[in-house]
Amino acid sequence: MLFRRLTGSGVVFVLLLSVCFAQGQFDFDKAVYIKPVEGSKGEPVPGVLRFDTAKKEMQFVGTGGPPALSVKYEAIKGLLHEYSATPRYAAALVVPPLLFTKSKKHYLTVSYLDAAGTPKYAIFHLDKSNFQEVLTRAESETGKKMERD
Repeated sequence: MLFRRLTGSGVVFVLLLSVCFAQGQFDFDKAVYIKPVEGSKGEPVPGVLRFDTAKKEMQFVGTGGPPALSVKYEAIKGLLHEYSATPRYAAALVVPPLLFTKSKKHYLTVSYLDAAGTPKYAIFHLDKSNFQEVLTRAESETGKKMERD
């Protein structure tokens, strides 16, 4: 009797799993889109980076809103992964010897052409817990080779 319950649960689990993957939508949370702002470094917008296989586009959806950015795969011209250091100012205020320590962060830069054919780029700060999966998915979905810096 226990075997039947486990088998039935396993079948339901496999069906649900196949439905999730059949949609072809891969979401990566903990991403931050550095939205370009004239005259400054950019405005950080937290949200979800999404690769939609059915629509063949990459989207960034901010928390609680419509897609802030949507780029078709065919419009993407290049992918760049950067692992760069930035000063940790907040920690330095608490413990003065940490003033010169640096924290490295993962960034994905996507260069693309907009609808008018103008070259544009989008920068995403990726979380260290899922940056490898994001980079792998970006390469496999777009068909572009990731440049490393």
